[in-house]
Amino acid sequence: MKIVPFFFLFLLRRTANQTCAIERKMKRIFLIICLIGASVASMYLHAQTPKEVVERMNAELRKGDSLGMTFDFVMSIPIVGEFKSTNYMLGDKLKVELIDKGKKNISWIDGTTEWEYDSEKQEVRITNAQPKEETNNSGDPKFIQGVSEGYDLSFDKKTDDKVWYITCKKNKSNKDKDDLKRIDMAVSKADYSIIYAKSKSKGIRISMENFKIGVTEAQVTFNPADYPNAKIIDER
Repeated sequence: MKIVPFFFLFLLRRTANQTCAIERKMKRIFLIICLIGASVASMYLHAQTPKEVVERMNAELRKGDSLGMTFDFVMSIPIVGEFKSTNYMLGDKLKVELIDKGKKNISWIDGTTEWEYDSEKQEVRITNAQPKEETNNSGDPKFIQGVSEGYDLSFDKKTDDKVWYITCKKNKSNKDKDDLKRIDMAVSKADYSIIYAKSKSKGIRISMENFKIGVTEAQVTFNPADYPNAKIIDER
């Protein structure tokens, strides 16, 4: 008579233990589902379109309007070769350092005057600056800032955890003949800064990279004391 109650007690305990184990498993599964759900929700909450990324990137670039900006401009021309310049921009002032086959040319331009240093000839020529509309603006970051309007934007498949790779294709509504047909850009996910912008036109490859915000007046102003041995030729 004592065996039966013991058996039922054993059965009840085992059932209770199994129930608790099942409950624990269910709680784990529920917690995992909640975590996955939160992760998916967060992903959709922070999902961004290529246009939104480019607009945030442009907001970062616009800081250069007041703080100045420096970047490298690379142009590769078939047969001729590759040219690279480092550019410093601050307001209406521009400094361009061009190195070609060991020869170094530096130009400083403000609103009215241009100074050009030739390291080979040890000369500095001073001339009147050309009107802005007559200068080549392919090395101007502003051509990047227009892509959110005249181009169709899409994420490239190689986009990863650190970088957005964005393809910008000129759309049919863009009637500007000077605009490039395609621009490929890389944007940092950490701070929306542009890593590079590349394009190709009629066999010529161009690239803008190594962007940095912040330039001083000294970096964009010609100082004759820095070139004491150079011959100054004023052609204004």
